[in-house]
Amino acid sequence: MNTVLLVSRQATALLEGVDAVRLADGSIAVQAGAAGPTPIRLLVASTATEAIEALRSTPVAGLVLDVRDHGDPLPADTREVLDRVQDDSLDVLVARDRIFGLVRGPHATAAAFALGASGVGHVLIAPSGPELVERLGRLSARRTGRIALCLAGGGIEGLLYELGVLRALDAFLVNRPVVDFDLFCGISAGAVIAALLANGLGPDEIARGLAEGSARLDAIGRRDLFDPNVGEVGERLVGLLRDVLRRGGGPRALAGALMRAVPSAAFAGDRLRAWLARQFARPGMSDRFETLRRPLFVGATDQDTSEAVVFGMPGFDHVPVHRAVRASCALIPFYRPEVIDGRRYIDGAFSRTTNMRVAVDQGATLVVLVDPLVPVHADEPGHVYRRGGVFCTMQGLKALIHQRFGKAHVAIRRMFPDVAFHLFRPEGREMRVLSGSPMKYFYRPEIAEMAYEATVRRLRTAGRELVRDFAAHGVIVRDPLDRASRPASAAPMRSTALGLA
Repeated sequence: MNTVLLVSRQATALLEGVDAVRLADGSIAVQAGAAGPTPIRLLVASTATEAIEALRSTPVAGLVLDVRDHGDPLPADTREVLDRVQDDSLDVLVARDRIFGLVRGPHATAAAFALGASGVGHVLIAPSGPELVERLGRLSARRTGRIALCLAGGGIEGLLYELGVLRALDAFLVNRPVVDFDLFCGISAGAVIAALLANGLGPDEIARGLAEGSARLDAIGRRDLFDPNVGEVGERLVGLLRDVLRRGGGPRALAGALMRAVPSAAFAGDRLRAWLARQFARPGMSDRFETLRRPLFVGATDQDTSEAVVFGMPGFDHVPVHRAVRASCALIPFYRPEVIDGRRYIDGAFSRTTNMRVAVDQGATLVVLVDPLVPVHADEPGHVYRRGGVFCTMQGLKALIHQRFGKAHVAIRRMFPDVAFHLFRPEGREMRVLSGSPMKYFYRPEIAEMAYEATVRRLRTAGRELVRDFAAHGVIVRDPLDRASRPASAAPMRSTALGLA
């Protein structure tokens, strides 16, 4: 049963002639008729305070604002509710296509104009109760399609955070684990996990394999991640010598030659590429996009044009998966660019945080987003500055990416009101733990467990909207504590995991 919030001081009169039943919790169940065979649950609020409290506690499929016969074209209560549901501050953004305004009386024209200018998608002039319910029935008949998982970057710690979130989701999904989602999108560290999921490895198996090795996945260690970029250093020094000999002296010429001599990155990334190639060459795995178990889309950035590129899409689906993932992980100045078909590609996070739009274009109507790349928030003045230059640089980069993603997330939810988006990202203490360089040298095994426990708490306390949207896609979400037997979760990883202890 879909829930719609009705903000009105005249609800009883408005619903006259409607087949309505008062439920035990005080809400009203109405039958939508031919437009929607499933009944609609109406929550009724008479003030902005009541409406905002209802939105905080209950996911809604639509919002109805009744300003009939009001002297003010846009009453203060109505304006306050609109402000709150359109700035994402409640984390229950209601798209304008799902907001209705009801007008009547001498100020109807002015009220209709004010509501439209304030982001209301539909204005109904003096509708009868049955007419309103019929419109709401069409609204609540949401189409359902594919389920997508979009994973952002965040380095080693971000990868571990994402695995913790996915393990928690798996514990709650009764009849469809994460590995059986319809498609996967990944960028940077998220591309590594997405590629393994698309090959049929679940979050628990990935976590154990990366830490200790398994039958289907080699452990990854320090040598696989951090191979000094010696080759490029040599090339740059030869180029410096050539520039000096050819161009002669002079401060400007020497300065230009010295700048060109600086390597593009600290690490070559050749061993990471080799490790990825070995995994996708194992029995049961695929290194070709067209033969993967599930569709995979890997985001990268063309270094010379700054354009976002999605490997796995037509025109870019001929690239081996391991090369695409390596390109997506090329975070400058840590890893050097990956050369593919004569062009150099760097980390996909420079152009996009996640490929939400790609997932929607591929038919997803339920998109789960995991974004661990968030800046640290410290009330203490000078906290970032005292941590040094690398920390300052990464804080700035994370802030830019974080702000860009926040705007994109709000915009895409408004563009596609029939698509359900659910975002998991670090908050509070998690932001502190994940702060600093995404290539942090020392691994702390509590990150995955912290993410797991925080996600479990969120699902238990504020997961009603997620439960509703998964149910619409035929997936049962249930607290494992409520089941007869709780599935075993991944064992905590040893401190030697990833070879970074």
